[in-house]
Amino acid sequence: MKTVPSERLDQIPDVGGPAQPLLTVRDLTRHFALKGGLPTPFGKPRGVIRAVDGISFDLRKGETLGIVGESGCGKSTTSRLIMSLMQPTGGEILFDGQPIGHGGLTLKEYRRQVQMVFQDSYASLNPRLTIAESIAFAPQVHGMARRGAVTRARELLAAVGLEPGQFGGRYPHELSGGQRQRVNIARALALRPRLIILDEPVSALDKSVEAQVLNLLLDLKEDFGLTYLFISHDLGVVHHVSDRVLVMYLGQVAEIGPVERIYADAAHPYTAALLDSRPSMDPARRRTEPPLTGDSPNPINPPSGCRFHTRCQLAEPVCSRDVPPLAPAGPDHQAACLMVLSGSGHTQAPALAA
Repeated sequence: MKTVPSERLDQIPDVGGPAQPLLTVRDLTRHFALKGGLPTPFGKPRGVIRAVDGISFDLRKGETLGIVGESGCGKSTTSRLIMSLMQPTGGEILFDGQPIGHGGLTLKEYRRQVQMVFQDSYASLNPRLTIAESIAFAPQVHGMARRGAVTRARELLAAVGLEPGQFGGRYPHELSGGQRQRVNIARALALRPRLIILDEPVSALDKSVEAQVLNLLLDLKEDFGLTYLFISHDLGVVHHVSDRVLVMYLGQVAEIGPVERIYADAAHPYTAALLDSRPSMDPARRRTEPPLTGDSPNPINPPSGCRFHTRCQLAEPVCSRDVPPLAPAGPDHQAACLMVLSGSGHTQAPALAA
């Protein structure tokens, strides 16, 4: 295997300037064709599951963007599309202004700059490799000499709070869940990426361990100059780590904006219902009725108009007819709700300016 000096695997410098988003997602779509059952005439598909249905957002350099939503809303599918673990049905992804493939970044170049940490810490590791070998594997694939790769693995073990001499020669089954997730974080850092996608990275951990790993991620972000895309169903965790938050509902963006603003004054009824569902330690604030009732609609045949109108207590007839675009709801804050769109026809919408 051809080797390269270790400095060749340092973090790739910023080429687009601080104002250019690190990641640009435009109209990203992923539909899954239904299988099984009786064949249809002329081989037509029986239908599609609209897992991700035209989402768009920018991820700025150096920020943490949290993605939240109910199970099945498309969070994890979005992360796998961005990581190029599956191909989109449509849409475009740009990394620092460059497309992936088609004359832009090759997949290998892209993977050098984008890494991912999964929820299942054990399934993510090769049980036949020691911890040091797992971390050193990717740098060797990208051309680093074995000695340099092992040295980097030991440095990263120390960076994530694991003593290299004690843990480097162990196998995954000899570690706890929190220790294995630290190893996965170290492995994601081994290529000096610029963006790390964190898909439910702490949901399988005990609360005490969860707090340690979250604080570790915040420290590593500063130390390594990272950008995070943080996916979670835990609203408290997202509040703790994120700069901005994106709320997904049924494969689409419901709301996006600064985390403090959205948590203090959500513009979309779905976001407000999610935030109201958080448990409270204050007996005076204990809820006797759920803030959101009913199941999420079928992604095979989503409702017309606003997809949330079937569960929204503020829905009006116009909500079932018109698809709400992402409209400004404040500084750097957008919501896909007719109540924030001037002149939309909803009785609570702002009036058009004269």
